[in-house]
Amino acid sequence: MLQAHNLDIIQSGVSLWQELNLSIAPGERLGIFAPSGYGKTTLGRVLAGWQPPSSGSVLLDGQRLSLNGYCPVQLIPQHPERTFNPSRTTGAALYDVWRPEPFWLEALSINPELLNRYPDEVSGGELARIALLRALDPRTRYLIADEITAQLDPLMQVQVWRAIMEQSEQRDLGLIVISHSKTLLGRICSRVWIPESQTPNF
Repeated sequence: MLQAHNLDIIQSGVSLWQELNLSIAPGERLGIFAPSGYGKTTLGRVLAGWQPPSSGSVLLDGQRLSLNGYCPVQLIPQHPERTFNPSRTTGAALYDVWRPEPFWLEALSINPELLNRYPDEVSGGELARIALLRALDPRTRYLIADEITAQLDPLMQVQVWRAIMEQSEQRDLGLIVISHSKTLLGRICSRVWIPESQTPNF
């Protein structure tokens, strides 16, 4: 189980979250819907260990989330291009993590030739799909998706979410989906949380 325990998150002197408690079980799909600027992206970064909370802790199976080695909690940010080294090919960035079988590329409509190109040589939507494939390493147990299909056309959005949900079902992959679309969250998630105050509690 992934848990946030009494999290306080302060960013640039502004208190975004206070005494936040959250839990998500393996295979569960939790949606987060809130206005822009509320702090959803920052919360995702904290849950994935990308930045520390001001106080409180993130726990995985009762233990503080460890960033030693591969982290089983993976975040795909809204701007995945920022997670790629511009001096390395997209394939190198992927293969540093794991080497997926060819059917994975087909499932996400990734042309194998794209893996020989540098990040600035592929579109934002293509980079988003490669970032997703990188995060779907078999060791990943929880995936945090922050507006990951915003750059994709409607048909590709359906294809990507179908692939993610299949993984969620087949391997009990927990999902935290951050989106501005209530319709999307309603279709994908087993529960959707909409904060009503500046001191939310799940």
